[in-house]
Amino acid sequence: MISKLEKNKHRMGFFLSLPGVLFVFTFIIYPLFSNLHNSFYDYNLLRSRDMVFIGLKNYQALLTESFFNYSVIITILFTLISVCLETIIGLAISIFFTFIIKENNQGVLRWLQKGTRSILIIPWAIPGVVAASTWRLLFHPIYSPINSVLGKQIMWLTHPTLAFVSILVAETWKTTPYFIFFFSAAIMAIPLSQFEAARIDGASKWQEIRHILLPGLLPIIIVAASFRLIDTFTRIFDVVYVLTGGGPGNATKVLPILIQETGLKFFKYGLASSMAVVSVIISVFFGLALLRRGK
Repeated sequence: MISKLEKNKHRMGFFLSLPGVLFVFTFIIYPLFSNLHNSFYDYNLLRSRDMVFIGLKNYQALLTESFFNYSVIITILFTLISVCLETIIGLAISIFFTFIIKENNQGVLRWLQKGTRSILIIPWAIPGVVAASTWRLLFHPIYSPINSVLGKQIMWLTHPTLAFVSILVAETWKTTPYFIFFFSAAIMAIPLSQFEAARIDGASKWQEIRHILLPGLLPIIIVAASFRLIDTFTRIFDVVYVLTGGGPGNATKVLPILIQETGLKFFKYGLASSMAVVSVIISVFFGLALLRRGK
């Protein structure tokens, strides 16, 4: 028999979790199923408000549209490069500040370790639009401080390749702290006895990192990278929209930008919904593939 106290605990747990469940259903589950439903209809406000069921024709149209295939390739390329850069830079910084500097308890290094903790979170805490606006000023063709340092007038946001590199730099700068704090917490969770035993055996600092630290961090690296793959592929919008708007031409027109233009500029809601569904499927596939490979 379940006591009255246990029933009250279960009831209290239900009511405490209810706001979270409602939030997930309202802003995640319902939009997903709504997009899936709309993707099977021809819904174009430029012609009519009526929704006409057309089955898989929207998906068939995507397979034959070169602009969609190009956007998928650009988005995949951007996602893979940015996540790899963020992982490598985040891992290097977290190892430096959490594993190397922490053993020095005196002088400048100790002050540097404490001071950088609050500084490193700033890019992650800044809203994406604000960060992108700042980088837009940094890449300005006339007033750019980067151009002043280089002594050249480089058109960062109007050259196709440089525009791609620019959004890559801005996105990497903004989201690398995610990996830094993820990996720093994981490093501190590794038992110190393993490193002490390695030092007794005469292991160098590099050998400790290579044979103890990196193998211990590998599951965390895979999980963090998987989450970022899914997040980047489906949500890389604000930085690209503010910096280039998808241009010049279609050089940086990632999938979220293309979906936004198709739905809100050309009012092809059915086609935009099918793009969103395909985007979610691809991102989940990459994330699950990486997780499975990690096992």
